[in-house]
Amino acid sequence: MALLRAARVVASVAIVCAILGIEFHFHGLRNTTVTYSLLLAILFFAVRWDRLETIAASVVAAMGFLYYFQPPVRSFKAEDPQSYVAVAGFLITAIIVSQTALKARRRAAEALERKRETEQLYELGQAMLASENLETTVYLAINQTIRIFGVSGTAFHVRTSGAIHRAGDSGGIGDQALRAVTASRIARTDPSLQVAMVPIRIGEEVAGSFGLCGGAVSETVLRSIASLLSVVLERGDAATDKLVLANRELEQRHAQVEQQKQVSESLLLNILPGEVADELRGMGMVSPKYFEDVTILFTDFVGFTLATEKLAPEELVEMLHDYFTAFDQIVARYRLEKMKTIGDSYMCLSGLPARNPAHPVDTVLAAFEMLHAVEERARRGGAMEWKVRIGIHTGPVIAGVVGINKFAFDIWGDTVNYSSRMESSSEANRINLSERTYSRVKDFLACEPRGKVLTKDQRTLDMYFASGILPSLLDGSCETPPAAFVRRYNVYFQKDPPAFPAFLVNPGRELETPALIVA
Repeated sequence: MALLRAARVVASVAIVCAILGIEFHFHGLRNTTVTYSLLLAILFFAVRWDRLETIAASVVAAMGFLYYFQPPVRSFKAEDPQSYVAVAGFLITAIIVSQTALKARRRAAEALERKRETEQLYELGQAMLASENLETTVYLAINQTIRIFGVSGTAFHVRTSGAIHRAGDSGGIGDQALRAVTASRIARTDPSLQVAMVPIRIGEEVAGSFGLCGGAVSETVLRSIASLLSVVLERGDAATDKLVLANRELEQRHAQVEQQKQVSESLLLNILPGEVADELRGMGMVSPKYFEDVTILFTDFVGFTLATEKLAPEELVEMLHDYFTAFDQIVARYRLEKMKTIGDSYMCLSGLPARNPAHPVDTVLAAFEMLHAVEERARRGGAMEWKVRIGIHTGPVIAGVVGINKFAFDIWGDTVNYSSRMESSSEANRINLSERTYSRVKDFLACEPRGKVLTKDQRTLDMYFASGILPSLLDGSCETPPAAFVRRYNVYFQKDPPAFPAFLVNPGRELETPALIVA
C-alpha cells in the first residue's frame, strides 16, 4: 500500500510537471489558461486518488506556475505579490476537494451498509414466520442466517433443554463456549477466528446463546438476530403475535428507511442538479467538469438597500419569497438550472449539466418573463414597487461540488464574473446582454446596441439591451408562439422551444399565463 501511495504521488507530480513543460513551450499562453489546466489536473487527482497526491501536485503546480509563468521567468521570486496568493489558493483547493470526496464516499458506503442490514433482518424475520412449530422455526432461523448474511455456520444453545442446534460449518463455535456465554450473559467475539456469540434474553432471564462463524456482521446486526431468536423461544402458541409484532416493527423500520431515503433524495435534488446527484449517489463523489458553452443570468433589485430600511424584516422576506418563487417557476418552465440566491440577487444558467445548443435564446426568453413578473407586481401596487436589473453572458465554466459539511454545486471562471458585470452595468427593468450572448440570439431577438460601456472594474465592453422578438418573426399575427419563430428555432436547434412569453407577441395578453410548449 505504501509503495502504491508513493507511486501515485510520483505520478501526480510527473503529470503536473509534464503539463507545465508542455505549456511553457507554447509561447503566448494566457495565465488563465495555464491556471485552468493545472486546476483540472489537481481536481482529477483529488477525486480519483487521495489527499497526499493532491497536495503534492498542488505544491508542484503552484511553484511551477511561479517559476515558468510569472515574471521574472525561471525564478521563484515573483514581482507581483498576488502570485503567492495563487500558491495558497492551490493548496486550499486541494484540501477542500480531497476532504469532500473522501467524506462523500464514506457516507455513501455507510448508508448502503445500513440499508443492506435492514433488508437482511427483514428477510430473516419473514423466514422465521414461515412456521409456528418451535423446532422448525429454530431450524429455519439458523439456516436462513447462513444464507442471508453469508456466514459459514451458526449454532443456537437453548438453556432449558441444554440442546445445541447447528447449521453449516459451525466447528469454530465450541459447545462449552456457547454455554459459557449463556451462563455469563456476556457476548464474546474472536476476530481472528471470525466467531461471534451473544446471549439471548427474554426479559430479565437468559434463555440461551447464539453464535456464528466464518463471516463478519456488525454488533448491531448480531444483537438484532439474538432479539429475533428470543422471540422464537417465547412463542409456542402465544408467541406468534409477538413475532408478528417484531416483524411489523422491522417493516416499519424498513418503511422509515425508505421514507428517509426519499427525503434525502428530495433534499439532494434541491441543492444539486439531477445528473450531479446521480453521480454522487452512484460514485460517492462528483468529478469536476469543463463546460465549454453555457449562458449565465444574474438579477438584482434596484434600491434594495433602501427597501431594507423602510420595510419590516418579515415583510422584506415575504416580498423576496414572492419574487424568487416566480423566478423559480420561470426557470423550471424554460428548463434552466437555478444556482443560488445571495441577498436580493438571483443566479441561474442554461447549458449545464445537460448541454443544450439553444441555451442563449432560452435564457433571454426566461429573462423577459422575469422582467414581466416584476413589472406585474409593480402594477398591483404595494408597500414597495421594485425594479430589477438583469445581465446575461455566454462562455465556458468549470463546474463541481465543493465543501465538507454543507457541500454545494458551484461554477467558476471568467464567464461568471462577466455575467455579474452585465447585471451591474444594466439599467432598471432592462435586460443587458454581452456581445457574445448577442451574437447567439440576434437571429431571434431585437436588441439595442449600447456601444462601449465602462464596468465597475474599469473594463470597457460592448453591450446590448434585449427589447423583444425580431419583427420579421412575428408574422403580423397574434399566434403564440409565432410560427416563423418556431420554424427558425427548429432549424437552428432541431427541437421546439420549451416555452414562450405570450406578452411579447400581443401586449394585450400580458395578464395571461405565458405559453408552455410540450416538446
